[in-house]
Amino acid sequence: MHEGHFTENIVTAIIGELKKYPDKKVESVTVKIGETYHLAPDSVLMHYDLISKGTPLEGVRLNLVEEPLKVLCGQCGQQGPVEDHHLLLCTFCSSHQVKPVSGESVTIDQIKFRP
Repeated sequence: MHEGHFTENIVTAIIGELKKYPDKKVESVTVKIGETYHLAPDSVLMHYDLISKGTPLEGVRLNLVEEPLKVLCGQCGQQGPVEDHHLLLCTFCSSHQVKPVSGESVTIDQIKFRP
């Protein structure tokens, strides 16, 4: 299971971002995770609860949003989702000449501060 290591990296990145707002208290953080990461959200949240203890994120809600994999076809020019992220094919023309345009990254999407 790679969720533990992944979650450590997420917590580190969020804490780094929070240094820009030293006087603010965080209510929740939303993180977009690309579909290609194959993460079990329950496992990520369990690791988050453990890893965030004793940090500025202790007790802060973590929201996970899966970002679907989308590709741009080099043959027909269409952009859209794939049917199987293990086999990247254009859903319009079935070409293998595709380039991912989303669903392969992890992004801190939103930090909500307490009033």
